[in-house]
Order: sequence, then C-alpha cells, then structure tokens
Amino acid sequence: MNALDGIRVVDLTHAISGPTCTNALVQLGAEVVKVEPPHVGDGFRHYTEHAGEPLLSVPFASINAGKRSIALDLKIDAARDVLWKLVERADILVENYRPGVLARLGFAIEDLRRRNPRLIVVSITGFGQSGPLAQWGAYDHIAQAISGIAALGAIDGEPRKIGLPIIDSFTGYIAVIGTLAALRRRDATGAGEHVDVAMLDAALKLANQTVSVHSYTGQTPGGSGNRGFRMVPTSEFYPTGEGWIALGANNQTQVEALLRALGAEAMLSDPRMADHAARVANHDFVRAWLTDRLAGWRAEDLEKALTDAKVPAAMIRDVGGIVTHPHIVQRGSLDMVDLPGHDRPLATMGPGFITAGEPDGASPPAPLRRVPVLGADGEAILAELGYDAAAVAALRGEGMAA
Repeated sequence: MNALDGIRVVDLTHAISGPTCTNALVQLGAEVVKVEPPHVGDGFRHYTEHAGEPLLSVPFASINAGKRSIALDLKIDAARDVLWKLVERADILVENYRPGVLARLGFAIEDLRRRNPRLIVVSITGFGQSGPLAQWGAYDHIAQAISGIAALGAIDGEPRKIGLPIIDSFTGYIAVIGTLAALRRRDATGAGEHVDVAMLDAALKLANQTVSVHSYTGQTPGGSGNRGFRMVPTSEFYPTGEGWIALGANNQTQVEALLRALGAEAMLSDPRMADHAARVANHDFVRAWLTDRLAGWRAEDLEKALTDAKVPAAMIRDVGGIVTHPHIVQRGSLDMVDLPGHDRPLATMGPGFITAGEPDGASPPAPLRRVPVLGADGEAILAELGYDAAAVAALRGEGMAA
C-alpha cells in the first residue's frame, strides 16, 4: 500500500516547481490528472532532449511520469465544466499560475473551496499570493538572484548561479510538505485549505542559516564561492594529480585524521593549523599547502584513503559517474519509466527516500509508470466523469478538449 492511495489530484501546473510537487504525490501513490492546453501542452514538453513521441522532452518526462493527461481549453465554457467535475471529485488541486490568473479563468480559490469544501488548493508562485512583489514573474535563476543565494556563491565579486534549477525543485518539495500537512489537518477537521508557496520563501528557507546569522550579527555573509559557508580551508574543493576532490574536514578530529592520512602528522604542531580559528585566519597558507600535498594523489585513491580514515570526502564526479555507481544501484534509487515511442525505459529519480516495508517475494513487479502523451487519457477521464461517446466527440470536435 502506498501512503496516498486513493487521493485524487488535479494538476494545473507547468514547467518545474509545480510538476515536481505533483511528481512526488504520484510517487506516494496519488492519482494525478494533468490538465494542459490543447495542441501545445505544458511548455516543458518543448524543452531540450526530445525522445519518443512528439511533445515529450526528457526533462518533462523526468517529473511527469505516472500522471494522466487531459487537454482542455479553459477559455471555453464546456471545457471549464469538465474541470469543475474534476474539482468536485478531487482531494488536491495544484497550480502555479501567477496570482489572479486562476480567478480570471473562472476558478477563484474561494469558488473552488465552496464547490468542494474538502479540497486542498496548493498555489505555487515566484513571490506568493500577497506582498509588493506578488505579480513579479520568476524563474529559478531570478529566485537565486533576489534571495541572496547567487551572492553567496560569488567568486571575486562575481555572483554565480547554481548550475541546476535548485530553487524550482526545492519549492516543489516545500509544496509537498504543505500539501501533506493540509491533508493531515483535513483528516482531523474535514476541511480543506489554501496552501500558498513562494519560490522566494523556499530559497530563503534553503539559506536559513545565513538568514539567522544576519539577524544575529547584523552583517551580510559575503560570497564564499567554493570556500563554503564555514570558510575553513580543510573543507573545500581541491585539484589532485588526477581529478578533483571535495574535502570535508570541519572539526578538529577530522582535521587531525586528514593530516595523518596524508602522512603529515607534523603539521599538527604548526600554529597555523592549531585550531579552526587559526586555519580560517591562515586560509591562504593552508590552502597552498594542501594544494601542493594533494598534487601527488589521484582523486579516486585519495577518496578511499580519507573515507577509510573517517574523513568526509568525495572525488568530484559528473552525473554519469554517480548514477551508475554500485551504491545507487544497490539502493534502487532510480526509477525506470515508460517513455512512449521509445524502445527502452527512461531512468529518473525515485522519491528520494526508502521506507522499510515487509518484503513480499510473491508480488509481481509494479508496472512502469508511463510518461503522458498530451491528451492521451482525455477520453477515459471524460467517461469517468459521466460523458457519453457523443459528448466526448462534441468536445473533441470543437477543439475544447483532447
């Protein structure tokens, strides 16, 4: 049994943050119906790396597998009637339009909850439903910029953005937390609610330690680049004779173990290495010494030597180097999904955690979750809502639904 078996979700999301939320709900067992514009669908369908059927980009597939798709033109009354029927039988509706767009389409939050008092409405935006910035648009790098995260990664005064949509994804998971909390309250009270999720809030939550440092000291943490927020040279990235290594020697015990593993115990008596404060104050010296010392190692060998010595460390890999690693394979961290029109399954990440359930060797393997072709489930969904064949044909014929 899955945690959200029997929970029905109407998905009015697009791009990354909203679909990440509903992707997690699918992986927890919810039934998700993705409502998309006819002919074009979610704009993320048109992204890079196309494979399989038309309008199926690989990035879209990675966060939409397992959902059902119906295409509805919500500017037309008959199509809006279909959405109202979906709303009436749903537990959750997730949307990531700008504030006010849903109301202009005829689905104001108060009307949704009046029609279905048990409905949980989750709204994901760049800056929230209220406040001076509410109507601003946002993408991941915009959120990185305004939240201070890009400044925290600055090198020599030049702000840097993180090379993946981390705020989009984290916002989606914050939305999942809010959704599950609302479900728990609904179990107790019988009433749904509106969950307001903002990318800016999520970004600041991600940077919570620096928010608190500023609150306490009145100072704004400067850009640390690869130095990390602890600013200690024994916990940074370093080149080796072959490849790069990330060191994580933060406390005294770890630093001492690092020096022993490097065959440099004598450095323990150097006052510039004596304690955390000394190492931070003498950063340039310590970094230069480590750079010289590590040049005689291969990153892979050093990784083993340090982890054997209980020093957190890892050679810097690309994605291909980790997803095929025996550790990921043994944990079953990857899900394989069915990509229509493709001759092999597509790997995507599972829910990100493992729960300990009773093994059942007699159970057949679960079928692969399928990436939805635009509108492919429309006819079946309409039939479930009580539309007969003539009504379905009429909707299709008028271009209102697919």
